[in-house]
Amino acid sequence: MISPHILTDLLILMRQTYSDWEDFEHPGFVANEIRYKQASAAKAAQLLGKTEMDSLIKSGEFDECLTRLERLANDNNLLWRRVPSAGDTAVFTHPNLDKTTFCTQVRNLLYGDRPSAERLQSFSDYLAAHDLPNGWPLPTYLLFMLHADSEIFVKPRAMQWFLRYMGETAVTVTTPPSAAIYQLVQQHTNSLREELAAYGARDMIDVQSFIWVCFRASSAQTGRLDAKGQIDLDVPHTEPDPLPGERETSSASSQAILREAANAYSPTTAAAPHPLITRQELADAIGYSEAEIARWEQAIARKQQVVFYGPPGTGKTFVAQKMAAYLAGGGNGLVELVQFHPAYAYEDFMQGIRPVMVHGELRYEMRNGRFLDFCQQAKATSGLSVFIIDELNRANIASVFGELMYLLEYREQTIPLAGGGQFAIPANVRILATMNTADRSIALVDHALRRRFAFIHLAPNFDVLRHYHRQTGFDCEGLLTVLRDLNTQINDPHYHVGHSFFMGTDMPTQLPDIWQMEIKPYLEEYFFNQPDRVAPFRWAQIAARIGLKEQ
Repeated sequence: MISPHILTDLLILMRQTYSDWEDFEHPGFVANEIRYKQASAAKAAQLLGKTEMDSLIKSGEFDECLTRLERLANDNNLLWRRVPSAGDTAVFTHPNLDKTTFCTQVRNLLYGDRPSAERLQSFSDYLAAHDLPNGWPLPTYLLFMLHADSEIFVKPRAMQWFLRYMGETAVTVTTPPSAAIYQLVQQHTNSLREELAAYGARDMIDVQSFIWVCFRASSAQTGRLDAKGQIDLDVPHTEPDPLPGERETSSASSQAILREAANAYSPTTAAAPHPLITRQELADAIGYSEAEIARWEQAIARKQQVVFYGPPGTGKTFVAQKMAAYLAGGGNGLVELVQFHPAYAYEDFMQGIRPVMVHGELRYEMRNGRFLDFCQQAKATSGLSVFIIDELNRANIASVFGELMYLLEYREQTIPLAGGGQFAIPANVRILATMNTADRSIALVDHALRRRFAFIHLAPNFDVLRHYHRQTGFDCEGLLTVLRDLNTQINDPHYHVGHSFFMGTDMPTQLPDIWQMEIKPYLEEYFFNQPDRVAPFRWAQIAARIGLKEQ
């Protein structure tokens, strides 16, 4: 039996090539991997079925038998034949080959009475005894083509990777073929077939094709490493990842394991649909009009990604989170938030190699970043999934996004990733981002990025403040007059003081601390060489204008 986390990892690898793969009826997968193998298997039954093979042997038509074997070997690209004297079919042209004996041994390999692993061992012993080329691909290819319901094709590198993935780290698939290794291969491929039955796997053609695609995707992730390096890097963990917040330690050394918890970045998702939020309810929650929210919805529907931008204290993150809940309402989609910062990198967001300590051994594994993980989970949901990027312009955006820059403009496309595999943004994913315009780096956002997002300006909005304090009973008109004067003095809309500073439930008590600990330091920094411009806005003067006592 294959553990659930290994099957999950294999499915992730499969979907790096076929992003919307759900079962063995996937059109692209069938066209690229299944159909030609089924055609070759049908041809094999005609050319070398048991009745045909016995007739050829009995009548002494060994040249015809060898011709048919060669025709089957050349029917597809599963065997390597570029250099005939050194390829997988080198035995056919070897000077030591005795056609009569060879064809008889092939017949016994395919249709003997003993288990297939023992027949393979006998065939291998025959080749070795006659100093003939003796590898895994040809005999297992013949078994695979003539018995696709039970036998598996063995390409050593791919099968070595698969066995390591199954936890067989001490096993090496080397020539010559052996019964013991083939039995182990059969054991694990049969277990995989049982697990894949839920996805419509019918025979070993399906299983072999699945393994091959996963192997290719994994190899692509590990770049230019040699075969051993690729295999070592791609070995999955042998224990399930810890629960969120747990920290693995080595019992021998109490050394912290470097692997992140599998669900360290869990998006908000629901087994039941998210609560349905009406536009009126959203308007009541954020203080903006339904007409304004309708405009935002149109922008999100048109571009599929928007940026809420404005000066400090205008509620950008709050609005984005509420908007995300509104968009996801009624479905079981995901809602996740990530905050960018100067150290945030492509490896954190898209994919990258991470160090992993497994049983005291340091390894490096290709791991998905938060956005790739989010998208892979979002594909399995109904309704919209919303990914929020807070403080978008604090990171090197072009560097963090990488290939995503292309997909943001061409949403229907699929592209190869730098670390391997194919990626497309699922159709149900929306991106909401926030930018603080007081961070001057907004001026560095290039036009290519601007073209890919719709930009929604959130300026200080005193109607939002009035809306909020209708519920608290605080008379905010005096405060609003002060804020208008203050923003006139600042005279730069990117640095205006926003309304969300003053959205507390007990403003008469909280306002003195808010002003002296948040607003005054902000003004002193902005007018650092003009203290006379700060003086009219110190709390002693402000308290009197608002009608509160100085503290």
